Parts: sequence; structure tokens; C-alpha cells
Amino acid sequence: MKKLTFLVILIIFTSCNQEKTLKFSLSGTTKDLQNGTALYLFDSSIENVIDSVIVQNNKFYLTKDLQYYPFPAVLKSNDNLLFKKMWLEDSPITFNASNVNFKNAEILGSDSQIEYDNLYQAMDTLARKEGENLLLEFIKINSDNILGSFVLAEWYISLKKERTEPLYNQFSEKNKNSIYGKEILNYIQSIHDLKVGDKYVDLISTDQNGKETKLSDFKGKLTLLEFWASWCAPCRTDNKNLVDYYNEFNPLGFEIFQVSLDNNKEKWLEAIKKDNLQWTNVSDLKGWKNKQAILYGINLLPTNYLIDEHGIIISKDLRGEELKQKIKEILK
Repeated sequence: MKKLTFLVILIIFTSCNQEKTLKFSLSGTTKDLQNGTALYLFDSSIENVIDSVIVQNNKFYLTKDLQYYPFPAVLKSNDNLLFKKMWLEDSPITFNASNVNFKNAEILGSDSQIEYDNLYQAMDTLARKEGENLLLEFIKINSDNILGSFVLAEWYISLKKERTEPLYNQFSEKNKNSIYGKEILNYIQSIHDLKVGDKYVDLISTDQNGKETKLSDFKGKLTLLEFWASWCAPCRTDNKNLVDYYNEFNPLGFEIFQVSLDNNKEKWLEAIKKDNLQWTNVSDLKGWKNKQAILYGINLLPTNYLIDEHGIIISKDLRGEELKQKIKEILK
């Protein structure tokens, strides 16, 4: 009897200490896909493959154990031509792209997917201010749901620190400790509100030649810190002026340190070559979540800071003839 009692207690103890697993299933219908097409299910938070499936006769099925839900995932092909964000839950879920393209597939069986899609569909129909208000309200309502931290992680660059921090402070401890909550806190703690007259914050990143480079390597020189991207049309227009200024003033001690918010290395390097940029360019290839851009609170491109030989910011966002005259005033 004692042995039986001990065994029951042991089973209960073991069960209570096992992490709960939740199972979802995903049944999919596509159109015009070749038999044998491989689809990969990614964990959105860490961009790791968690499962894969082969399409046959435009149908697929997969099932997986999860540790929590709702679970943000991406279903995509290896070449990224097929791509769909989705929210998984511990229930049967249907993926229907039989009459639409892959990215517009209808997801049924996930309440979180419905909430997420409804938010963005509603925002698309509203004026900018009303859309932002709806977004903020959604994050507040979901302060104890991973949907809240996930959506804020999508928007904290645009919302800036002053609106992001109060929203983060309303999160439950569970949300604050999620991977998205930690990312948001890192942003809040990292950002510097730099103004004219402040000392610059040093940056370190990998340049176009694969070399680790610091902004402080140009200490003692008049340096333009420029944030840009290959896909930014105004940035590419500005590059034409910067080439002229660099050729004219570099012999006098003028340097340019450009930080790219690209996430495609080939396009970044192609733009550098095409625009004939002869100065230092750096990028961590993380797009708007570029670490250096976050330090400076960048949410608009192009943005620049002119830094004197003592490391003091003497102007921000001067362009064209105004920038040229400021450089000439200091160096000549």
C-alpha cells in the first residue's frame, strides 16, 4: 500500500513539473504550386525553423507541440517568394489560399489571427491619427497578451520612446519578460535624445569591406554622420550632393560616416557602388532595427548630424546648400 501511495505521489509530482505542451494542426490549400514544394514554419521571435512540410496536389498538413500560445509564426518557401505571417493556437487551423495569392491566405481557427488581421485592416481604412489611436488602444487592451508586446515591437520605432515607454510600463510581468518585451526594453534603455550641443554617442559596426569600424575613428575631424538606405529615394538624391562635398572638402579634414538601414547586403553594396560613395559605410543589416539607428532614435530617413573635431553635434539635418555652407564656414 505504501509503495502504491508513493507511486501515485511520484506520478502527480512528475506531471506537475512537466512543462505543458499545446498541440496545433495546420491544414493548407494552395493554388498553382508544384508537387514537392517545401514550406517552412518559422518561429517569428527567433527566426528558427520549427517544422516543414511538402505540398502535394496543392495541399499540406502539419502538426506540432508548442510550449505556449498564441504563437507568432511565419510560413514561407526557401526563396521567400511565398510568405505568410500567422498566429497559431492549440486548435485545428486552416490555411486557405485556393483562390488568392499565398500572402493573402485566409487563416481560420485562430482567434489571435482574427484580432491581429482586424487591427491592420481597420488601420488601413482610417486617417493616420485615428489609426494610431486604434493601435495604442489595441496594445493597452492586450497588455497581458503576447499580441500586445508583439504589435508594440512592430511599432516602437515609429512611436518613439515617449509613447513606447508608457505602453511598456502597463505590460504584465509575463509580457515584459517575453522576447518582444525584452526587445522593447532594450530600445527604451538604449536610445539617446541627442540635440545640437550634445557630445556624440560612439558607434561601432561592420563596414562595406567587412571591417569593424567606429565613428570615433574619425575623432579630430569634421564628420557628417548620415543615416540612409538604398531603398530611400531622398537618401539617394542626397548622395549626389555628398559626393561633391566629400571631393571638395575631404582634403581639408571633412569625413562622412554613413549608417545604412538596409537588410539586404547585395542591394546596400550595389547602391554604394552605383552612387560612387568613397567614404565609410556601415550596417548590421537589420533594417529599421539597426542597433546604431536605435541609439540615435532614428525613425525618419535621411537623418544626419554634423559633428565637430571635439565630438560636439553642431547641426542636425542640414542639407543641400545649407550643409555645404556650414562645412565651408568651419573648414575655410
